[in-house]
Amino acid sequence: MILALLLALAFQTQAAPSVTDEPLTPPIVHYPVDARNARIQGTVVLRVEVDPTGRVTHVEALEGPVALRQAAIDAYTTANYHPLMKNGRPTPAVITTSVKFNLNELPPDTDQLRDAQFQPLQATCEQQVQSKAPEALDTCHQALDMASHFSAGFELEAHATAFNDVVLLLIADGKKSTHLPEAEILATQAIDLTSQVASNSPHRPAVAIAYITRCEVRSLAGNLSGASSDCAQAEETLTTVLHDYPENDRSANYRVQLRETLQLHAIIAERDHHPLDARRLRNRAASI
Repeated sequence: MILALLLALAFQTQAAPSVTDEPLTPPIVHYPVDARNARIQGTVVLRVEVDPTGRVTHVEALEGPVALRQAAIDAYTTANYHPLMKNGRPTPAVITTSVKFNLNELPPDTDQLRDAQFQPLQATCEQQVQSKAPEALDTCHQALDMASHFSAGFELEAHATAFNDVVLLLIADGKKSTHLPEAEILATQAIDLTSQVASNSPHRPAVAIAYITRCEVRSLAGNLSGASSDCAQAEETLTTVLHDYPENDRSANYRVQLRETLQLHAIIAERDHHPLDARRLRNRAASI
């Protein structure tokens, strides 16, 4: 990121006195995934309004590629500056700054740096889940908290899995679990997250993972109608994923997930006194 900062006093016509032109903390600029994939680059010029305390009160893009403007605005919205002093008193200021997006000179990607820490923690969480280690819940909560700091859309499947791991631990005791209400809240949060992020592409594995998770929770809680609806949503999503990406590297894993979801749905249908639906679901699972 190359910054070219010019400062001027707000509401005054005379030149501003010399002050530091860098924010107290360097803004974290996320290169938009869609813009990166579309190979869009360029410079966004921002107008940043700062109050007498140095807090940013308003940011607008003056020029630059439209696909990059919001990322630059978001980065500077939470910035803070040393107060601009005029005659010994803090004064409002207007700052013009340029944010350069260059595909060949990308700064360290914050999401990727965080993911380098997240992946081993998530792996430890899943190992501890399998071994039923007493510290598993704490580890998985840490992984979920770390995943929540990813920018929207980054490692969405990993984020959904992080929710799933915590929920599985919370419902480990089945119907006897006192954590079912908390587990359903987390499962619903996972659905909200994945559905909002994937609103333009609803058939993503992360969406299916979220619905499978809540299906299991609702089944244990006795909400068979809700569980059946969630399983059906997961099945529809996974079926579309497999249809659209038959040669995907993870297609075998998606088929396993679909088969297991159909089997779970069949159990729910039997409990809800729908034997014909249960038989149909089991037949479909057997054919995958």
